Amino acid sequence: MAADRRRLTADILVAGAGPAGLALALQAHDHGAVVRLVDRRPEAVRPSRALILHARTLEVLRPLGVTQALLGRADTAPAADLRLGARVVRVRFGDLELPDTPFPHLTLVRQMDVERVLAQALAERGVEVERGTELAAMRDEPGGIQAVLRAPTGTEQARFGFAVGCDGPASTVRAQAGLGWTGRVYPVEVVLADAELDGDLPGDAAQVVAGPGGLLFAFRLGERATWRLLATRPVAPGRREPGSFGPPVSASYWS
Repeated sequence: MAADRRRLTADILVAGAGPAGLALALQAHDHGAVVRLVDRRPEAVRPSRALILHARTLEVLRPLGVTQALLGRADTAPAADLRLGARVVRVRFGDLELPDTPFPHLTLVRQMDVERVLAQALAERGVEVERGTELAAMRDEPGGIQAVLRAPTGTEQARFGFAVGCDGPASTVRAQAGLGWTGRVYPVEVVLADAELDGDLPGDAAQVVAGPGGLLFAFRLGERATWRLLATRPVAPGRREPGSFGPPVSASYWS
């Protein structure tokens, strides 16, 4: 057993450096595992899509020493203006009166900021995200798995105790393990944009407009511009993989 362990490249290979992969790698490292974290994309996905951390997520992350950094980038007392025709109703989420949690609030924070905090915590522990490196194939062996990693610098064969798939529906780990991806496509899709707005909107609250065609959200949390816009609409014809980005939307869509 000891000889097998010495031949391992690392204890755990984590494929996918989104929030799930980063958090899992960080937790595994803090439990004493030697971890490698790879992501097939050369850069993090932008614009990121998630905007909320829930109380239980913060509780899980607190032992890893990252919650204060996350809260420092977040809005823990968010408000929203619900626009229903001519009526505007302000809703506040600063205190949800959740029992038995030190985080009884809705935490509004960009996925980009969550990833940066987790990646920085890993870097401080000596674990760097290997971007542009793809888990191309893997197979079970006694005492571990044999993996083929493909990077711009070449192909590497490496042995690990375990492989973890945090790389979405198209996960190599899922495919090799025969797990598949259960679920179905939602009947609505979300259109996303970062933009500067000509109009004058209150900056102290998210703007939510409900109409017959769907919902429109405007947050002052853009990554490439001041405002993040989200709109819902019926799914366009043509099947796409769940979780994948669709084609670009023209600026006229928002006018």
